[in-house]
Amino acid sequence: MATEPRLLHVIDGFVPAELHAAVWAVCAEKRWYFGHQSNPGEAGLPFWKMDLDGVDVVDRMWEATKAACEGVAGHPLQVVRQYANGHTYGLGGRPHVDDAREGCVTLLYYPMPVWLPEWEGETLFFDPRGNVRAGIAPVPNRAVLFDSRLLHSGRAPSRHCAGLRVTIALKLEPPPAPP
Repeated sequence: MATEPRLLHVIDGFVPAELHAAVWAVCAEKRWYFGHQSNPGEAGLPFWKMDLDGVDVVDRMWEATKAACEGVAGHPLQVVRQYANGHTYGLGGRPHVDDAREGCVTLLYYPMPVWLPEWEGETLFFDPRGNVRAGIAPVPNRAVLFDSRLLHSGRAPSRHCAGLRVTIALKLEPPPAPP
């Protein structure tokens, strides 16, 4: 029987300062493309995306934090995909779940070096009725580890933000059981 998705854990100071800076440097590269959507095929405005599979510094970020994340999740995890989303004013995400399978977890990381509260851009998490359960501010070097079955949405930054609201998403699942 499936359990209710409950895991929603915020980790401030997620990685050491030098790794945080190195991850941000990757996000500042010119590898972004436009057209990604939270729910492909559904109405909604597209936003920016950068594929990060096989990117050394993001792999190092995971290796440095894997044991802590597995401790919070309560079971072993492996990375299935990793990428960055970029939102500008007016281009927020739509409510969605990342994976409907029990045991799958998403690690969402805010790599920006600076983020002001008036720039908004929170990640909202919703209860089954669609009411806001939690709003997580995009604080630099903050991570959120959550059950991938939780309905959530990345909000667009406010008009006061001239930059890009960036999140790095690592989609995680339990490794296959040994034969």
